[in-house]
Amino acid sequence: MKNFRAMAVFVQVVDSGSFSGAAEKLGITKSAVSQLISQLEEDLDTRLLNRTTRQLNLTEAGAIYLAGCRQMVEAAEAAHQGIGRYSQEPSGTLRISCSHEFAANHLIPLLGPFMERHPKLSLDVDGSDQVINLIEEKIDLAIRISHLDDSGMVIRKIGDLQVVLVATPTYLKRYGTPRTPDELVNHQSVAFTQLAQPYQLDLLGPEGQKSRVRLYGRARTNSAAAFREMVKSGMGIGHILKLNVKDELERGQLVQVLADYRSENIGIYAVYPQRSHLPLKVRAVIDYLVENKAALGITD
Repeated sequence: MKNFRAMAVFVQVVDSGSFSGAAEKLGITKSAVSQLISQLEEDLDTRLLNRTTRQLNLTEAGAIYLAGCRQMVEAAEAAHQGIGRYSQEPSGTLRISCSHEFAANHLIPLLGPFMERHPKLSLDVDGSDQVINLIEEKIDLAIRISHLDDSGMVIRKIGDLQVVLVATPTYLKRYGTPRTPDELVNHQSVAFTQLAQPYQLDLLGPEGQKSRVRLYGRARTNSAAAFREMVKSGMGIGHILKLNVKDELERGQLVQVLADYRSENIGIYAVYPQRSHLPLKVRAVIDYLVENKAALGITD
């Protein structure tokens, strides 16, 4: 309605007892107050105030209309206060999208203390290996590992994750351990098809030499969890996030291959729809992840 402002001014005039008092309170001119009230009465085709040189008195219609106007002003003030609390303390539902593997094994355990710290916050995690539309799915924040094709999205890098070549001791005993990148062509490799180049590997040697290797194999998947299990079952050598096989390496279930060679780290990013007016709940969780990234094995 076009009269919202005039209705609020009408309440202030009654509370102040005069046009000049309302003008001073609102920071506008007395003539502006008079004009707004006159326009309001004209639109309503009803007189709201009886004016004399010394005082203002509500008409019967004005008293009835005042009650509704006052409810509007009070509702607006309550809404404003609610937003103020929202901007001062994380609250509401925080919707996060990330891969099932990362969510289950890393993100959710890390967010436990964060949720305890913010009791007015609810958490909704979409664990999917597929890249989804954040706006259509009403997602506040996505955690992406190497997927940066979000047109119009805001991207903040959290850090880097190390990628290693691993295989089971049984596989290496049966097929031998490659000593150079060129020997990988004689081995079975498990392919993670979410990568842009699942059958190509670039490695940097101990003396800075670069190698590009074509990989071959009979096993492939688009699931991070299934990828790890394929490698653990001895289907071949896997090029995998060290974070996802840390326990297996420590227990000896998997062995790092070509440890003197390294591939480019993969970035981990926070992706969200807008930069301006970023909800406090989103800003707070991003800052928390950056502060605690060492617990995930994330480097700068």
